Amino acid sequence: MITDRHDRRTLIIAANLIRSVLTLGVAFVVLSQQGILPDPDAVDAGAVLGTDALLYSMVLFATLLLGFAEVLYDNSAQTFMPAIVHADRLEKPNGRLWSADLVSNIVAGPPLGALLLVAAFSVPFFVDAGTFFVSAVLIALIPATKRVPKPASAGAAPPSWTTELRIGFRWLWNHELLRPMATILGLLNMLGTMSTATMVLFAQEVLETSPTEFALLSTGGAVGGAVGGWTASQIAQRIGSGPSLYPTLIDRSRRGRPLFSR
Repeated sequence: MITDRHDRRTLIIAANLIRSVLTLGVAFVVLSQQGILPDPDAVDAGAVLGTDALLYSMVLFATLLLGFAEVLYDNSAQTFMPAIVHADRLEKPNGRLWSADLVSNIVAGPPLGALLLVAAFSVPFFVDAGTFFVSAVLIALIPATKRVPKPASAGAAPPSWTTELRIGFRWLWNHELLRPMATILGLLNMLGTMSTATMVLFAQEVLETSPTEFALLSTGGAVGGAVGGWTASQIAQRIGSGPSLYPTLIDRSRRGRPLFSR
């Protein structure tokens, strides 16, 4: 409803500025307590006992708000793409958008974060806040597009949020294609989150990886995802969009079995 009611380019900029401010706030809180925080070597050695309740609460609250902003950004970015790219060419920019997302979040981000963490606990937060700000500036450089308003009856007031929510949910639920796709995507996201959470504990407690080693461990899937995103449009042109999805789902199910069997 938010992306339908407001300009998506503006929403993207706002979401990134919000994330920049939130991350900067966490950075200053961490910096203020940096003198009493343990260094990374002490964390790796298991010499840290107890939890800093204030800092922990701050990170949880910021993570919650960052999650809201990320969803707003992702939905706005995907729906903004058709406004600046011709419909016949959407697969290529969408693939490259997600390739860039994977490379920055999983390939380049974790190793860089681990290296910055060695310098000081606050440094990764300051750098992260800067990247959000730079992203907002880059999006602001994209020329604004003219939004086409929704048709409405003369003199009629726009529907309320709750009315639009009911209409949108009813439309989605009655759609023969989008309803199962939305359900499958939700379940895949849930299982992916479970897998990631389990992987963190497995790497930390069983494999005994350091932060840098865990960052490198997570880059394999990201490299494959980046290659897939970059070549998705060519593959879809050759065999079709639907057939292109089928082997990726088969691959996900095969990769999931060993993890859960352990």
